[in-house]
Amino acid sequence: MATIRKRGNAYQIRVSCGTNMYGKKIIESMTWKPDKNMTSRQIEKELNKIAVHFEENVKNGIIKKDSKIKLHELCDIYLEMQKKFFSPNTYNTYSHTIEKYIKPALGHLKLADITPLHLQKFINALSEQKTLHHNTIAPSSVKSYYITVQSIFKFACRMGFLEQNPATSTNLDFPKSPPAHTEILDEKGVKNLLECLENEPLMWKTLIHLALCTGCRRGELAALQWEDIDWEKKQVNICKSMYHIKGEKGIKLPKSRDSNRIITIPDYMLQMLKYYKNRQAELKLSIAQDWNKDNMLFTSKTGNYISPFVISKWFSSFLQRNAISHIKFHSLRHTSASILLASGTNIKTVSNRLGHSNLTTTNRYVHALLDADIVAADTLEQKLNFIEVGQKWDKNA
Repeated sequence: MATIRKRGNAYQIRVSCGTNMYGKKIIESMTWKPDKNMTSRQIEKELNKIAVHFEENVKNGIIKKDSKIKLHELCDIYLEMQKKFFSPNTYNTYSHTIEKYIKPALGHLKLADITPLHLQKFINALSEQKTLHHNTIAPSSVKSYYITVQSIFKFACRMGFLEQNPATSTNLDFPKSPPAHTEILDEKGVKNLLECLENEPLMWKTLIHLALCTGCRRGELAALQWEDIDWEKKQVNICKSMYHIKGEKGIKLPKSRDSNRIITIPDYMLQMLKYYKNRQAELKLSIAQDWNKDNMLFTSKTGNYISPFVISKWFSSFLQRNAISHIKFHSLRHTSASILLASGTNIKTVSNRLGHSNLTTTNRYVHALLDADIVAADTLEQKLNFIEVGQKWDKNA
């Protein structure tokens, strides 16, 4: 029931809306000031009418409960409630974005007062902000940070804090990104890489070959256990991923539902895995019984599972030792996809092997087909001696 308090020449109407998740009472209030010419009876009658109407609006959600909540308060609620639904990597990324960018710029504003104009100013400020290396934040990063903003406002709408979402990007302008460049090794580069691998420890040689054969992410490779190999069907079951955040390592579900997949590997890869498994078993016997107790494919020297960051660090060192131009480990995934596409494998099959949720993501590799087509044209020119023949045609044209 609404309560009424006289405040000077005005009246405050308050409606209790229960408590929030922290046990704090939620009170919705409004102030009404009567006309100077109204009698006491008229004031009482009108005040009761307004109080009843206001209470009905609050209970029906027309006047939103907790409408005075500020964005920084909602961010804390959002992170606490969404934590169990996020992967450790996503939670860490969103937490960092909220604390470093969103709260300082927008946290002081009431949620209900935030408009698209506030959000456009936020985007503009981000695009002009300097990094530690005195560069501006990349357009792709600006869009990535704004995805967190959108997620927060979608949550606010779902939980009933807002009726309309001001964070839809339809009417907002973002800094333009330069054309994306995907690092991919060509045939010569792959051959050189594999030749250099022959001088490396067996585990790393196996890991790199498996990365090229499957197109797996480094976290997926790090999480592989021997039971994930189906020796008869020549398949690898990708059903988990390794994470390493702030010193904490662990296994989580894959990036998305489509990331759960089974990949067929070539015979040579299967033989390499069998040989590596036997060597690993010998090492286990020579060190300790509890070595590699989790039955991991790829391990540290003590038999523990390895971090995705260790994979990247080793790969960078390997490239440097062998005077190979630096590429990210993730480029092996791009290379695997491009080799398949350039060899005639249909894009749907490649998409399934990579664990993409839609073909749009896989389309970034289609340029490999164009590159292959250019090479094919050059080959025809050489084989058919088109330059010499073409000169004769030009004379007769």
